[in-house]
Amino acid sequence: MTKQEWIKNEILTWQSEGIINKVLAETLIGRYKTEASKISWGAIIVGAFGALMIGLGIIALFAANWDSLNRPARAAVAVTPFIVCGLVGIIASFKNVKAMAFWEPLGILWCVSTVAAACLVAQTYQVGGSVPGLVLLVALLTLPIAWLTKSVAIMMFWPLFAIIWAAASEDFEGESWSSLGKSFALMALSLPAFIAFLRRKPCRAALVAGLIVTGLLYSLGAAIMTLTVMPYRSWAYPEVSVMVFWVLSAIVLGLGVKFKLPTWPMIATIVISGAAMTTVSQEIWIFGLSVLIAVSIAWYGIWRVKLSYMNIGAALFLWLLLAKFFESKISFTIKGIVLICSGVALTLLNVAMTQFKKRRVK
Repeated sequence: MTKQEWIKNEILTWQSEGIINKVLAETLIGRYKTEASKISWGAIIVGAFGALMIGLGIIALFAANWDSLNRPARAAVAVTPFIVCGLVGIIASFKNVKAMAFWEPLGILWCVSTVAAACLVAQTYQVGGSVPGLVLLVALLTLPIAWLTKSVAIMMFWPLFAIIWAAASEDFEGESWSSLGKSFALMALSLPAFIAFLRRKPCRAALVAGLIVTGLLYSLGAAIMTLTVMPYRSWAYPEVSVMVFWVLSAIVLGLGVKFKLPTWPMIATIVISGAAMTTVSQEIWIFGLSVLIAVSIAWYGIWRVKLSYMNIGAALFLWLLLAKFFESKISFTIKGIVLICSGVALTLLNVAMTQFKKRRVK
């Protein structure tokens, strides 16, 4: 029995027992009724996987007979799946089809067809250009697909185009800052699809998956893109690299709190903590900031009674202090004792927080 079926049965029971009247019962049933087009998330995943297999199978079939076709035939074969998917999408849009079980597989198949068509046509006619140029072309061609189909998979992974485009563009000599701006502008084009995804109010599994991937791409991915494009290749400056990860993750964290996006604050906290873990051997000021961040995360977890944040902050704090401690020349016996004591302290803190949380719920 689904949640909606259980609610309906409960409302009908209340009506039969005289707790509510018929009009109120119908109002409540209508309020909690699911859309007719909505089906299980499992069916959507299977459909999306099937669409991906179909797309790859078509590519494999064409590849097996590619040499026997002339140029016009190759171009026609390459663009036909793309055109067919486009026509199906336009017709479905006019017919107001809203089922995710339709749009999700279509979006994946359409994107696979677009990428294949762009690559095959370029190879067939030996179009001059570069890898970044091809990536940018494919990104712009698939962007309307993400907007139209509202596919969760396409929405989640489309920002990868901006990251790949930045990473593939190796020569930014003299124009790194403008290239960085272009990279972020390209990534920003994914936001309308992301906003449409949130407004559609998808099921919890789709919402969590979408937020986890986008949170990682907008924080971790954007930081990698920034460091790749920034002048002087800032990977050579560890402190600058850490600050880039912190700033971009802090923006994601702030947006997650502001717009109540579950998982974004946690994803950003993990990325911030991961960057802080690399500061053990760096300048004392950046190490001090890492310790302060660890204490802040742990304190927030204790204050809001959130074990996950408390554990992340405590683990980061112990990592930073123990890493410094193990760099010293103190004997391994003392180091082992300190390590055991740290583990016991962390365990006792978790037990105490768990008991406090249970009493608070009661």
